[in-house]
Amino acid sequence: MTAQDKELAQLHDNIVEDVKSLVDKYMSIVGWDVPENNEESAKSKILYIIKDAIEEIEESSID
Repeated sequence: MTAQDKELAQLHDNIVEDVKSLVDKYMSIVGWDVPENNEESAKSKILYIIKDAIEEIEESSID
């Protein structure tokens, strides 16, 4: 295991918590702005946007 692998392993839980916080942040915003908010649908759409952003980042790092 490289030093980079060890560092990323230590950061794993922080990264997961950051992503969860990001989802919670946008769930709150949608909940405030949309009175008839469907939480399940909103979470699904937010996760789709995050996954799309990750794909864009992956693709841009390949270039």
